[in-house]
Formats: sequence, structure tokens, C-alpha cells
Amino acid sequence: VFYAGQAFRLGRYPVHFHMNGNMNLSYIKSSSIHQTFNRAVNIHATHYLTVENIVIYNVMGGAIFLEDGVEIGNVLRGNLAVFVRTSSSLLNEDVTPAAFWVTNPNNTVEHNAVAGGTHFGYWYRMLETPDGPSFAMYPSFCPHRQPFGRFFNNSVHSVGRFGVWIFPEYAPTIGGSCSADSPYQAVFDRLTSWRNNRGIEWVMSSTIQIRNTVVFDNHDTGIRCVTAINHQSLNRPNLRNTFYFENNGSSVINSIIIGDT
Repeated sequence: VFYAGQAFRLGRYPVHFHMNGNMNLSYIKSSSIHQTFNRAVNIHATHYLTVENIVIYNVMGGAIFLEDGVEIGNVLRGNLAVFVRTSSSLLNEDVTPAAFWVTNPNNTVEHNAVAGGTHFGYWYRMLETPDGPSFAMYPSFCPHRQPFGRFFNNSVHSVGRFGVWIFPEYAPTIGGSCSADSPYQAVFDRLTSWRNNRGIEWVMSSTIQIRNTVVFDNHDTGIRCVTAINHQSLNRPNLRNTFYFENNGSSVINSIIIGDT
């Protein structure tokens, strides 16, 4: 697929799964998407889809894009995204695009690679409520409380901002309900992040564990945690008690951090 996607037109993407519900028998595999004007693969209110072994090159806006924050069970595996660049033709998130824009953490992201881009490699951006039409359809759904799926063996280099960014906040819980406060650890395992502005950063989040990770030659910071312990949305006893405990709190384990090689 090339020269596809219409700029300034919402919903006109090269590959678009639009509010399809459960698609556990569906997939897009072993394809290439390049030189597009409006993203690459857009997954909107669609669940259990597989996106595997896709090569994405020179696309404008977010490349693989989970749209509303209600998407769960999708598998993003073995994909390569090269030169994902800013676009002023759609949403703010496309002005600062990510190769993988994940608005619900309960998905699998594994064995992917990002090589070059104007802004982010993997952006986990969970809000308190869903976006778009899903806001009215799922009024009691809280993306920022959802349990974590899987992030394993991914790499990113040479993006303008952060290799991995978890922002604005994330407090995964067992069950994922809006009132839940039983912590569920989010493990980012075997990330390799180099020659970005920052390797990985998480903000106002709890129970994040960075494991078996290698970061090097990042311009500003290798691994950075920005946490507001008394932030009101985390002011629940069980979540607040995780901040200083390795088994269910934030930690960096078995990782290598190198400034300059």
C-alpha cells in the first residue's frame, strides 16, 4: 500500500479497522505500507486483531494507532516502522506522532522495531475516559486503570523525543474497573532504546517495572521516572503503597544504562 491515506480527512487511512468489535480471526500480515499521508494501520474499537510482520516506511502521523482507548487483546508483533513523521493534517497526536500509539495497555506489543522518526517510538497514552464515540458507548470504562498486556523484546532508535513514553498517567489494576485499587504490575521487558532524546520515561504512574532493558547513547536521559506520589488519581491506599516495593511497585531490574559509547 503506498500513496494512500487522505490528509485532513478523519477516517481515511491506508488500513482502517472501524468499530468492528471482536476480530479474533482477522489479521494483516506480511505487508508493506509506505509513503502515506494519513497514518498506516488504524485500529478503532476493534479487539483481538493481529498486526504482524508489517513494514511501514515514511508515513505521516501515528503509524500503528489504537484510537479510542477501549481496544483490547490486539497483537502487534514483528513489525518495523521507519521514519514516522509529524503531520499537521489531523489530530494533535499526529503532530507529535508515535510509531506505536497505544491508548489501552491491555494489548500485546512484542518483537517490533522502530528506526527513526520525528517524535516517539512507543507512546502509551491512557486517559481516564475513552476518546471519540467510545466515550458515550463505554461511560464506565477507564483506560488508565486497565491491566497490562505484554511489552516484550521491542527496540527503538533515532527518534526525536522518547523511545518509550508512558504519559499522562497509568495505574494498572486487577480487573481494571474505574474504582479498582488492587495493583497489577506493568512489565516492560527486553527493550533496547538508543540514540533518542530519552530512552524511556514514565510520568505519574505506579507499578511500572523496567526489566532486562538496554539503553545507551540517548541525548538527554536513558531512563527517567517522573512521579507525583500525592497526585489525586493515585490517592488510593493500595496503589500508593506500591511505590517503594519491588514486587508490585515501580522498579528497574537487570538492565544496562550507558551514557555514551
